[in-house]
Parts: sequence; C-alpha cells; structure tokens
Amino acid sequence: MIKTIVFSAGLATALTATTGLAKDVLQGRIETHIGKIELQGGYPSSSSVKNLYDELDFQRATQAYIWATPIVSMEAIRAANKRDWGVDYNAVSLVDGYTTPVAVALTGNNTTIYAAVFSDLARDGPVVIDSPEGVYGVIDDFWQRPVVEVGPFGPDKGKGGKFLLLPPGYDGPIPDGYLVARSKTNQTMFIGRAFVKDGDIKSAVETLAEIKAYPLSKAENPPETRVVHAGNRALNSIPPKGYEYWALLAGVLERETVEERDRFFHAMLKPLGIEKGKTFNPDVRQKKILTEAAQVGFLMAQTLSMAPRLDNASSYPGTHWEWVLTLDPTQESKNYTQLDERTDYTFEAITTAEGMVKKIPGAGSQYMSAAKDKSGAWLNGSDDYTLHIPANVPAKEFWAATVYDVMTRSMIKTDTMKAGVSSHDKLTLNADGSIDIQFGPKPPKDDVNWVKTIPGRGWFAYFRWYGPTESFFDKSWRLPDIERRS
Repeated sequence: MIKTIVFSAGLATALTATTGLAKDVLQGRIETHIGKIELQGGYPSSSSVKNLYDELDFQRATQAYIWATPIVSMEAIRAANKRDWGVDYNAVSLVDGYTTPVAVALTGNNTTIYAAVFSDLARDGPVVIDSPEGVYGVIDDFWQRPVVEVGPFGPDKGKGGKFLLLPPGYDGPIPDGYLVARSKTNQTMFIGRAFVKDGDIKSAVETLAEIKAYPLSKAENPPETRVVHAGNRALNSIPPKGYEYWALLAGVLERETVEERDRFFHAMLKPLGIEKGKTFNPDVRQKKILTEAAQVGFLMAQTLSMAPRLDNASSYPGTHWEWVLTLDPTQESKNYTQLDERTDYTFEAITTAEGMVKKIPGAGSQYMSAAKDKSGAWLNGSDDYTLHIPANVPAKEFWAATVYDVMTRSMIKTDTMKAGVSSHDKLTLNADGSIDIQFGPKPPKDDVNWVKTIPGRGWFAYFRWYGPTESFFDKSWRLPDIERRS
C-alpha cells in the first residue's frame, strides 16, 4: 500500500512506502552535497539537469586529472626536451655535469649526470637503443612502467648491449643479437645515468655520450645519433597548470594506444572534448570545467602524494619519513590497478624501475621523502631546521639529501644554486661521525652543511641511498625526523 502526503504550498510532495524506507521526494528542492536540486514529479528540473551534468563532468575531470598524471609528466618532459634543448626522438639529451636547479624536472638531483632518449615506435617501428657499459637506468613506457632495465638489474647485467624495443602488437621478424623488450605504449623514454668515480665527471659524460638510438630498419647502416650537450641551459619539464594540462593530455592520448584498463577514463573524457581520433577543441562550457577541475585535480594529486593514506607509505614508523615508491613498478595489485600508489609517486617524480624497490644489499637505490617536521607541521622556507644524520650511513656508493620546491617538485632554486648535500661533499662532521644538515633562509655560522630555503614557500626533502647495505634494510640504522629550530 502506498500513501500520498500533500504538504502546503512551497513544500515538497513525498511518497513513502509502508516498508519504512526513506521518503522519496517528488516535488520541490532538496539539499545535496552539490547544492540544491529542484525536482518536478521526481525528475530534476531543466536547470538542475544542467547543474548535475556540470558537476558530473567536473568530478570526472578531477579524477581523470589524477589518472593522467604519469603520462602527462612524460609528455611534458618530452616536449621540454624538444622545445628547450632541441632534442627530438632518437637523439640523446645529456646533462654534461651534475644537474643543477636550472633543469626544472620532477625531483631530479644534483648528484647525478643524466642522459635521456625518447622513441616513437608508432612512427619508426622497432627501435634499437645501444647502451654502453657503465650506463645505469631504465626504459619506461609513457605510463611510467618499466619496459626493460639497463645496467646491473637489466638483461645486459651492467655490460651494456643493444636493446630492441618492439611497439604494441608487433608481430614482425625479430633478428638475433638483441635484448628484446616489448612496450605497451608507442612512446618510450630511456633515462640513463653514469656514476662519477673519484671525481671524474668527464669520463661519466663521455660514457653517456656513447648511447645510440636508431630504427631497426636502419640497423645495417645506422645513422649517427645526435647527442645534445645541454650544459647549463634551462629546461622546464613540469606539467602545465590549468587548461594547458588538458591540451597536453589530448595530444599524447591521440598518439597512444588505448589499454583495456583505461577505457572508462576515455569514456569520461569524451563529454569534455577529449576523444581519440577527434581534434581537441572544447567549447566555452567544457573549457571552464576543465580549467577549474585542473586546479582541484592538482590539489587532490598533491594530497595523495604529500599526505598519503596508504598502508605502506611510512618508512620509519613514528617519524614523518615516507617511502617515495609505494607502488609496484608494474602498477598492478592482485585485484586492482594501483591508482593512488601511482599518483603518490608520479605527482612528484618520474620513471620507475625494479631496482628502486628490490631489496638487495649493496645494489640498486632506495629513496625516502619528508614534507613535515618532527611536530607534524609542513616544512616551510621561512623557518630553520636541522636533519641529524647518524654516523655510518648504510650506502655502499654514496648518499644524498636534496630539497625540492612544494609547487614545482623540482630542486629548490635560490641564489646559492645549491639544492642539497651528499657524501661527495666535504661536510662538517660531528665528533662521533654524524652530520647535522641545516635548512633555512639565512646561513648559519658554518654554512658548509646548509641548504638555503625560500621564505613563505613549502619544501620537502628526499634522502637517497645508492647501494644500500644491510643495516638500511633491517633498520638498525634509522634516519630521524627533520626538526625545527626555535
């Protein structure tokens, strides 16, 4: 039995079932999380339909922003290499010296000499990457999943070799003599580095300059690989803000394959004007929604990255140090694809490798980050802080502490052009062999261990162990919190 109750003018008409279910409001306005919705006989009014679609598309856009974080970051650094350094596909961009803050890149560091190669497998078909001995790195697809590692954890075992990158769905001939790897995306990025031994930067640069890249179709007579020595030229590879984020995304999605796991996200983007095979030309309404959603999407992604709620985020329980890499490099768990874990990492960093998560004493590297001080307050460039590094840091190769800007997520850029310190530096040691690193806007009396910060701007720190040893993994050696000085 259904009973109809009619309220006085201006109030809603409701139907209630005798089963005790909640009232079904049919007429008038109802309060919702997104504001007031007007109903007419149980249906939303014309104005409410418009508002609901605007909200639907806005919410979808914020989630698509988060989903797209890794591929937009890859496209941003590819575009920056071409725009700022003149480096196109199958060429080598080489930072011929330690990287400095003039290279604005997601958590790059000043203890590494980098080289990068981008490949377009849709344009060129299979591509050969010839990597010399002494180069360590990874070739990632454009969703930042490892295609193949290069170096000790790769099939070359650190001896170098010719890697053959196959495009998605490739079923053509595969010649002998190559280290074969299949990519799930049309574009790839090889990020390689060479460690400096005994201060010999020149040899490390020369090693990276020997990298070669060319289409397999030209393997019998390979063209000379163009190597661009970037020197101290500026680069800005940070994903753009606002509407331009979507323009970059639309462009890269057009050149890429659509994977089964991503089909619903493509469906959500379609009403917003982003559809593979069609020109991205949003109308006024779509552009407004996309622009506003980019702002909220950025803040959501930042929250997932800087204040993660993942169970495996904390590296030293009781402190504010967190694992930089909380995801499996494949980005897959047993029952889901790791969306939040992926965002946690790719919002602030770029490229993943198995060597970053393998627990092999004396090999690979391990990274932790901290954005809060011991009290739990965000790190702020207006204040002074100390990081006490206990003696005997468990790193076979070296360790490094680097400061990054809250917004660019790249090395902090001040007039000192010094974004961090490492065991390569001649630091002031305490009597017991420990080290106190100072952070703040003004130099202390002894500024050797000091990194300058920018008043009013937040920052976060990375601590990297290269060749972490046993006491790192069993945590008998622990890194304490960064502490604010009064």
